[in-house]
Amino acid sequence: MSIEKVQYIKKTGEIVASILKQLKSEIKPGISGKYLDQRAAKLMAEKEVYSSSLGYRGFPASICVSLNSELTHGIPDERVFQIGDIVSIDVACYKKDEKGITYHADAALTTVIGEVSQRIKNLLSVTKNSLLYVIQKIQPNITTTQDIGAMLEKYIRTRGYHPIKEYGGHGIGNSLHEEPFIPNYKTPNKGEIIRQGMFICIEPLVQENDSEIELSSNKWTVISKNGNFNAHFEHMVFITEKGAKIITNYEQ
Repeated sequence: MSIEKVQYIKKTGEIVASILKQLKSEIKPGISGKYLDQRAAKLMAEKEVYSSSLGYRGFPASICVSLNSELTHGIPDERVFQIGDIVSIDVACYKKDEKGITYHADAALTTVIGEVSQRIKNLLSVTKNSLLYVIQKIQPNITTTQDIGAMLEKYIRTRGYHPIKEYGGHGIGNSLHEEPFIPNYKTPNKGEIIRQGMFICIEPLVQENDSEIELSSNKWTVISKNGNFNAHFEHMVFITEKGAKIITNYEQ
């Protein structure tokens, strides 16, 4: 991968992180997912990036906003946030170089509004920490996608929660979703080796209780059938000779 390409993707990742940080700071009772979507679109314009989500396979918004039992791919709407809500936001953007080549970055976080139960606090903590734990464990040119999935699943299940198998992380670069798929569970095959120079997104999606999932009537939003609460964290990382470096650090 060229130095120029690496720098473009890193810059896009830093912008994604800054947008997520700003949106999180504005989440409070009385606003809506639609408001966050409009804010995100404005921030993207200011920072001269484009939404990777808007129009992707027909997705109608600039970001994803998922509430409570919604797991991922939530379409921002007019529902007003209330005390006790769990809000997940997923931001993906791309920059273009002078040749029109695109460079994508992707990250997500989950937060709560006001006071929630200790179990919900733990749900968010376990999901977030599973991501950070796995990132620290990646060994370039040795760790496989199966290794990542196995580590995530063990971390999550031993703490009483349940990883989603149907969705996960992915490679990223000139396209939003590239190979390899990064599972959240131990797969039957060894998968692909995570090599130096790769950008990947690691994306644990975790349920409070084990439940089947389904698409809502809008054909996009993924929900837990039994009303489970869910959490979703994602970072884009760059694989260096020493390990995985977080590019989308929205907590700086």
